[in-house]
Amino acid sequence: MVTASTLIPLLQMFEMKGVYISASRGAAEIIQAFESVGIDVSQIQFIDLVSSGILGGTNVPYSNVHFVDSPIMLESILLRTLYILQTNQSERNFVFVDSVNALAIYNDDRMLAEYLHTFINTFRQQEVLSVILNVPDQTPPLVLSNLDLYCTDLVDRGQVVIH
Repeated sequence: MVTASTLIPLLQMFEMKGVYISASRGAAEIIQAFESVGIDVSQIQFIDLVSSGILGGTNVPYSNVHFVDSPIMLESILLRTLYILQTNQSERNFVFVDSVNALAIYNDDRMLAEYLHTFINTFRQQEVLSVILNVPDQTPPLVLSNLDLYCTDLVDRGQVVIH
């Protein structure tokens, strides 16, 4: 599981807290997958962009799950993330976006590229590590080319491509 191998060092080695934005699957499903491989998710707040559209989808047994009604509500995602980080009480934070591909299904290419630029720069200014999960061959070219411009590191299947 790629996301687990990325999160484990952040949580255990660097003792970070963070926000996991789930646009590809519901947060409850992601939490269960992490717990099944032994990841303690108590230091992660999840923003679920999927489950509000499913009847009964917001009825989850986890207190660390927040909901945004739709993946097209990009400003709400940013504001909710900022709020969670402000209430977090940690000096070392990360934001994990899963995934650009899922956001691209719901949003215009140009709008998504602009949003990601704002998103990354907002958290860069606050010294929050931004991790953006992306499958290049499933991402619109405009969005992909912009990610190359404003991401400081690009990791492809575990290998650093741009640093």
